[in-house]
Amino acid sequence: MVFSRVDFHRPPICSILPPDHCSRRTGLGSTTKRVRTRVAIAGGGPAGMVLAIELGRRGVPCVLVDEDEHPPRFPKANATTARSMEHFRRLGFSEQIRAQGLPPDFPQDIAYFTRYASHELARLPGLTREEARTRRAAHDDRWPTPEPLHRGQQMLIEPVLLQEVRRHASVTLQLGMRVTSVERLDAGGLLHCESARCGEALQIEADYVVGCDGPRSRVRETLGIRYEGLREDDRDFMGGRMLTVYFRAPDFYAATGKRRSWQYWAVNRECRGLTISIDGADQIACALQLPAGVTPTREFAERGLIATMGAPFDFDIIGMSEWTAGYMLVAERFADDSPEPRLLLAGDAAHLFTPTGGQGYNTAVDDAVNLGWKLAAVCQGWGGPSLLASYQAERQPIARRNTRFSYAMAESIGRLPLPDHLEHDSDQGRAARAVLGERLADHARREFDIPGIHLGMFYADSPLIGLDASHAPADDWYAYRPHAIPGARAPHLWVDHQRAIFDCFGRDFTLLCLEGADVAAAETLAARARKAGIPLDMVQVAGDTARELYGANHVLIRPDHHVGWRGDRLPQDFDQVLGRARGAP
Repeated sequence: MVFSRVDFHRPPICSILPPDHCSRRTGLGSTTKRVRTRVAIAGGGPAGMVLAIELGRRGVPCVLVDEDEHPPRFPKANATTARSMEHFRRLGFSEQIRAQGLPPDFPQDIAYFTRYASHELARLPGLTREEARTRRAAHDDRWPTPEPLHRGQQMLIEPVLLQEVRRHASVTLQLGMRVTSVERLDAGGLLHCESARCGEALQIEADYVVGCDGPRSRVRETLGIRYEGLREDDRDFMGGRMLTVYFRAPDFYAATGKRRSWQYWAVNRECRGLTISIDGADQIACALQLPAGVTPTREFAERGLIATMGAPFDFDIIGMSEWTAGYMLVAERFADDSPEPRLLLAGDAAHLFTPTGGQGYNTAVDDAVNLGWKLAAVCQGWGGPSLLASYQAERQPIARRNTRFSYAMAESIGRLPLPDHLEHDSDQGRAARAVLGERLADHARREFDIPGIHLGMFYADSPLIGLDASHAPADDWYAYRPHAIPGARAPHLWVDHQRAIFDCFGRDFTLLCLEGADVAAAETLAARARKAGIPLDMVQVAGDTARELYGANHVLIRPDHHVGWRGDRLPQDFDQVLGRARGAP
């Protein structure tokens, strides 16, 4: 299987190391500094930064290395799922994330056209940011979450993540340093890093190394782990070589003559394009298919922008980036092959998506959340010997599920048959557009109205989960039925008009006591666990609604807000229940 990707990186700058690093001289007279830490994170994208935040808020020393000095200044992922927004709410900065991107009153529709200034074929209305705020406070049976999805460019969200990383004293940032190689040690790993600008070298020895370093991961390379799955190059769109054009066009929306939208899809036989509103003013990105043998020149980009619009308009190209679509790839392993892994993978290093459906960045965030609490538990001594091995057992099936979804959506839109007379001003043309519009409307619902994908992730085969007699519903991308069967995301409900039940949970484990619970016994168990060094909070939520939703009197909530166990009675061997949940059966 061929793997290729073109990435455009800014040159790294020389980093300033804290004065307590030791150093040694190499044979060439240059200085190599060496630092020791608990966790080394290779890669400072969303996976790496969220992992650093999870470790930092628990005081775990870690070093994050990335070759870029600043967050990206070029468009990447375009949407943050409801689940990722729930994580950001738990971490305390969902409002800062939601403030990024389109203005509060900007329509977040997905619209399909022959060309943007020509025939509109289909439209899926989307909430404005202000409407999403109103929706949060309402009871929504289809999307039961305190944090609806957010349309915001990754290049606007990463600065927020970086700001949050900087808040944590236990996190050391090494920006402008690239990882050149990775060594696997008996009890950890060693990163060899260097600055391309000044030649400064850095070695980072760590008990645990996490490769969040993308599709060309040095960590994955060291472990000899391959991607498994499919790559499709021969689609009319979203297959093979693609070109993203980042441009300014203050008159873009006026030139279309249509209601403003978040996404604009151009669907015709001459060209295919996906154009995305970044700030609702003049910053816009357009993805074009690159035909075989075509060089991605500025002239090609200009022709593509005009062809997708269907009329001349003024624009200024800021930059271009070539990339590859058509992937459905998941690493054969997410960690080294030892029972207690020391080197692990997350984000694009572990799975590679076609961007349809917007799952790549969000799956990376969920990886980091899952791995973050487990690494912290092991570093702090309360995580058991099988805890880190559970990371692959839980996350690899989710990655496979999500890549299947994205691939299916790419197949759906990329292989859409287009008649010759689609753009004709004739009865035949109008009939063709009506038929195509129905197909596109159906596709839009299948790609974007996906509460099951956002909220229905379930850790079915996890060794950490204490199963009960219930059976989880079949995985449904398009429907989500709230439940608290162990392995599921803890279901949402409002405790009052501003507090979600999630807001009541503790930072780590929570023993949730509902109507009928033995609160005194639960308090005793929580105190005993804390005395043994296991962070367990007891939280009581009254009322029949919560009890009915969670299906038991007592529910053990994990640090990532998945259900670890539930029962009407607290068992005498609750220590074993908690032991299993923390990987110490």
